[in-house]
Amino acid sequence: MTGMAGSSGNESGLPRPEHPRPDFFRREWLNLNGWWGFRFDDYNLGMREGWHLGREEFDGRIRVPFPFQSKLSGVHDEGIHEVVWYRRRFSIPEEWKGRRVLLHFGAVDYEAKVWLNGHLLGSNVGGYVPFTFDITALMEPENILTLRVYDPNGEQPRGKQDPRPHPHGVLYTRITGIWQTVWLEAVGESYISSIRVVPNVDDGRVSVNVRIMGETEGCALSASVYFAGIVEAEAEKPAEGGEVHLEVPLSEVKLWSPDVPDLYDIRLRVLRGDEAIDEVESYFGMRKVSVEGGRFLLNNEPYYLKMALDQGYYPDGLYTAPTDSDLKRDVEAAKRLGLNGVRKHQIAPDPRYLYWCDKIGLLVWGEMGDWGMPLNRFEAFWEEWRRVVERDFNHPSVVVWVPFNERNEARRGQENQRALVEVYRRTKDLDPTRPVVDTSGYSHTETDILDIHNYRWKSGRDWRNGWSKPWREGKTPRVLLDSLAEGFEYKGQPIVISEFGGWEIEPYKPIVDRPIEPRRLTLKDEYEFISRYRDVVGAIMEEGSICGFCYTQLYDVEGEVNGFLTYDRKWKVRPEAIAEIHARLHAKPA
Repeated sequence: MTGMAGSSGNESGLPRPEHPRPDFFRREWLNLNGWWGFRFDDYNLGMREGWHLGREEFDGRIRVPFPFQSKLSGVHDEGIHEVVWYRRRFSIPEEWKGRRVLLHFGAVDYEAKVWLNGHLLGSNVGGYVPFTFDITALMEPENILTLRVYDPNGEQPRGKQDPRPHPHGVLYTRITGIWQTVWLEAVGESYISSIRVVPNVDDGRVSVNVRIMGETEGCALSASVYFAGIVEAEAEKPAEGGEVHLEVPLSEVKLWSPDVPDLYDIRLRVLRGDEAIDEVESYFGMRKVSVEGGRFLLNNEPYYLKMALDQGYYPDGLYTAPTDSDLKRDVEAAKRLGLNGVRKHQIAPDPRYLYWCDKIGLLVWGEMGDWGMPLNRFEAFWEEWRRVVERDFNHPSVVVWVPFNERNEARRGQENQRALVEVYRRTKDLDPTRPVVDTSGYSHTETDILDIHNYRWKSGRDWRNGWSKPWREGKTPRVLLDSLAEGFEYKGQPIVISEFGGWEIEPYKPIVDRPIEPRRLTLKDEYEFISRYRDVVGAIMEEGSICGFCYTQLYDVEGEVNGFLTYDRKWKVRPEAIAEIHARLHAKPA
């Protein structure tokens, strides 16, 4: 069964049937989602008893790609089970005979070992990153795929997952195991393994960097760029050595932005003579992100960020959206509010979410789920974060990288500060095209944007007294100084208020127990909420030293009921009223 890159339907009956990577799409693919064999291994007996050999069926089953804690998995067990096993049988399509076959996992939390027909394919560490195996040499007409997942209740990056048996407050239900699509692809003897597309807005060209696996002697790489279905440019270059760099000039640059999210399609082929032995379809946006003179710039123009926090959780699927349409709906909800961006908070999102941000036009601060990991383990963290950046590099919607969030332990102490600085610098080296925030909110060291979290501002007057008044008096606001790590100074970077608000509206209540938080403010109805939002956001937007804001948050999650929408995505406030506030305030002269 093949799939379409942009599909959001479910004609096949499979959960999440659409192609998981529209930015890296091959037409010959097989979706392995659906019912798998499943077993808990609480006493860690599986390896000793040979479960990986596939000699016996597992007694349970699970609906992949939903984690077992979710309702949609068919298991819905919220207890702590650190070791779980999966098994699935599959056959290779007859028309793939003679082709190489790749097995892809979108994301598995946290440590995975994979066997095919009793033979170890390999392992992966990291709950947010994809991994791939070439299974050609081990394939049989009928195959048994077995997966062992170890998700310790330890010090790995877990984001908002609560390590306790039950979620509390700002921490949510934990997830374990497969939570993104599993699929097969047929490729050639030589095949494309990675693509990096770098738009150069100033020079009107795009750089295409491609890595090819396998024997490349006598091969060439061809690239065809399309805009709205019409060929815009073509290029070809020998592929010997496996690393190919193409510079493709564009006759007329169509810029990408949230207001005009124009995208180019690109088709890459590995050629041996006149035969195309591998082909990948992708896309890109011509846009430039930079910071200069204390301003955030999009396509060389100052751009004001109007964002909300998006946690990436769903009531029935937790980390996994029930359908592709649910991902699209969240993007459309942000747009209806008159927002131009989101902070995708404490999670590296499903690539399909970024696809819809690219298509619809929504900026994303790409963040890692770093909570749970002490900073003295940053080397292991870096390996996973590096793979997140490489996976999401080509999405034009991603405009800022944020490896860490609220690392208060770096306020003092050179070892923790060194971790933030080192990851910041490595991220800049890996991707020099985007700004990097070292750690969102507090304890800033080296950073391209100084963003601030503050929930104490409950009125425009609070904001003006705490921010605008000190500036007028020639003083630096206390909240800015408190956002710097000891020994570091503010160097004129753009300032973004990247968390504030968090207000609740009666009669909405949390669905889990939570501690009392002093920052919580409960308003009696949506009209009071709209008035307060207008008051505070108006005060922020009238201040010339600020480049943007991010409200907490887009929708409720479990113990938090501070969203514009409920957890099941029903509006608590009229989105048009919020959008009108953004439009009217933004139109006012500075």
